[in-house]
Amino acid sequence: MDTKPDLKLVGMAHVDGQELLCGECGNGFSLEIHKHGFREVSPAWISCLSCGKGEDSTVITNGLVDAVLAGWQQRRKDADRDIFTAEWRGIVMTGELYPTFDFHQAVGAAKAVHEVAAPEVKAWWRSKKRAAKAQMKEKAGAVTGAAKGKAKETADAAREKAGEAVSTAKATALTTAWTLQTGGAGPTTSVKPKRQRCTVKGCRGGKVTISTRIHSATGKTREVKIPCGVCHRSSS
Repeated sequence: MDTKPDLKLVGMAHVDGQELLCGECGNGFSLEIHKHGFREVSPAWISCLSCGKGEDSTVITNGLVDAVLAGWQQRRKDADRDIFTAEWRGIVMTGELYPTFDFHQAVGAAKAVHEVAAPEVKAWWRSKKRAAKAQMKEKAGAVTGAAKGKAKETADAAREKAGEAVSTAKATALTTAWTLQTGGAGPTTSVKPKRQRCTVKGCRGGKVTISTRIHSATGKTREVKIPCGVCHRSSS
C-alpha cells in the first residue's frame, strides 16, 4: 500500500448519509483513505491522523475512491475548496478534500500573476525605453554641437584668411598704381648724420664733471660740471 493517501479528507465525510468515523477513536475530521489491493470491490484502507490507527473500511471500496478521483476532473477549476459528491454502484459519498494543486491550477495561477504583473512590467520597460531614447538624443546633440562648433571655427579661419588675402591684394594694387603713376619715385628720406662721440674722458653731453675746491665757497672739494673744451667748441 502506498503511504501517500489517495483521498485526504477535510471535515466530516458521509457515506449514504452516515458519518465516516474512525473505528478506533471515533474521529471523523482527519481521515486519510488509501486504495488497498487491485479489485474495485476491495475495501479501502482508512487511517486516522488523530489516533494513528488504521483499518479496512466496511463502506468504502477502491471503486468508490476511483469515483471520487474521477469527479475531481470537473472540480479542478475551483482552487479554494474541493467539495465532492461521488457515486459507485449505488453508494454515495460526500465530503471535502484538501485542495490539490495540479498543472491546470498552476497555469491559472500563472495567468493571474501575469495579469497583475504585466502592467508593471510594461511600465518598467517603457521607462527604460524612454531613458535609452533620451540618452541617445543627448549623445546625438553633443556630437551635432561639436560638429557645428568645428564647422564654425573652420569658417572663421577661412574668413580671416580671405580677409588677409583681400588686404594683401589691395596693398599690391595700390603699390602697382603708384609705381605706374610716379615711375617708382617715392618720398625722399633724409638721413640724419650719426653723432660723433667726444674723445674727452668724462664728457657727457658736452659737460665734463671735475672735482675742485677752487670753485667751492666753503673750501671743500665738490664736483662741478663745466663745458667740454673739445665738443663744446666744435658744436658751437
